[in-house]
Amino acid sequence: MPLGSQPKKELTSASLSFFIMAYHHEWSQSYLKDYRLTFEEHHMNNEWFNSMLSKLKDDGVLIVPLLNKSFNKSGEEVSS
Repeated sequence: MPLGSQPKKELTSASLSFFIMAYHHEWSQSYLKDYRLTFEEHHMNNEWFNSMLSKLKDDGVLIVPLLNKSFNKSGEEVSS
């Protein structure tokens, strides 16, 4: 089959999870931009954020006291 002519793939929940994770790839850069962190520090914050979200129950809330903000399992900011 020539390159670029592969059949279209249907989006599955597994492929959608990639897009959800990509959404949070720069969470630290967005929320902690005034803290002058290094690339590595931002990377670790992003890893932490995604790890904490993965541990939440569907109706759980992640509270980040440093920012005085809360996030739902999808990583969306919610009112505390």
